[in-house]
Amino acid sequence: MTSSQMFGTVPAGAVSKPTPFELNINEQKLQDFETLLRLSPIANVTYENSRKDGEFGVAHEWMTETKSYWEQVFDWRKEEYRINSLPNFKTQIKDDDGTSFDIHFAALFSSKPDAIPLLFLHGWPGSFLEFVPLLELLQKKYTPEDLPYHIVVPSLPGFALSSRPPTNKDWTTHDIGRTMNKLMVSLGFGKSGYLVQGGDIGALVARVIAAKYDECKGMHLNFMLNHGIQDKASDDDKITEQEKDGLKIMDKFFTKGRAYAHEHGTKPATIGFVMASSPVAQLAWIGEKFLAWSDPRTAPSINTILADITLYWLTDCFPTSIYTYREEKKLDHVSKPSGYSYFPHELCPIPQAWAAKTCDLVFFRSHDKGGHFAALERPETLWEDVEEYVKVAWKQAS
Repeated sequence: MTSSQMFGTVPAGAVSKPTPFELNINEQKLQDFETLLRLSPIANVTYENSRKDGEFGVAHEWMTETKSYWEQVFDWRKEEYRINSLPNFKTQIKDDDGTSFDIHFAALFSSKPDAIPLLFLHGWPGSFLEFVPLLELLQKKYTPEDLPYHIVVPSLPGFALSSRPPTNKDWTTHDIGRTMNKLMVSLGFGKSGYLVQGGDIGALVARVIAAKYDECKGMHLNFMLNHGIQDKASDDDKITEQEKDGLKIMDKFFTKGRAYAHEHGTKPATIGFVMASSPVAQLAWIGEKFLAWSDPRTAPSINTILADITLYWLTDCFPTSIYTYREEKKLDHVSKPSGYSYFPHELCPIPQAWAAKTCDLVFFRSHDKGGHFAALERPETLWEDVEEYVKVAWKQAS
């Protein structure tokens, strides 16, 4: 029996039965991608792209070397094999207005009757692939008979393998939150409840879910930035030296690192067309974020970065993955057990004192290395934090 079969038995209490899913990109689409990649030029050398410090964006040398690796070494079929070694599913979620969404998710289901359901939510420019290392870690550590958790890792609407948002109305983090809660209820976790974990956009959605839905018993985040959180600061806050350094990183991000977000938020149609025109365009736009937002000591490999970008390209999801940037994300206070893992190279590392004013913070841990893509950069560390948080939160919620 394969690992995907071992952990692929949906709990008996599921309201609707999801369909097992295997990713297999059409060969012609893959060949078209490879042809377009080969024909896509790299811009000429300039003063700005000659710098290797990222001050003016991604470097010419990195683009050239990475494009060459993409063409000559990277193997998408190997990535598919890795994805398909995990249990993957698709299920139809009907929204309140009757609209149906095809939601993809990877999962590890336990056969223990008291297993705790955990929902993991990715961000941008990530995907469900962010949590593949964590899922593989758990596959090796447990069997379905002793796995203490149900692990559910969806593709958010508009990302990769899930349906795109509607074209006739706006779509926000609150809509994502509602859809994700419906997913967990459909899997039979409405009565027992569940906990949610997220980073980046996934953290914003996790906060919405924890604040609005009784089925969600608490949240763990590794990204705390939200509109208005700096207003929570006061002179009485105890800020560590590490956190002071983190605030300098945040200041630099707001000064020099948010041009992409302004473009996403003001002209998403335009940047969507640009990014859909060339794999090299996506390599520069997304690759820069992986380089700039990761801790250099724990940064994802080139192959990992290319797997994410290739998935974006082959699923045509870039234009439909940036809609949340138009939204002014107001802070939802969460009066449920909450956890926060602080990684020093996060693009906006929020001090514990500020975070504690936005939720019932029952778990906090700071780390000496790691960045924005915690699940990719330090999967073992993030998982240890989640487990420690669950011990406290689930007891309080029960």
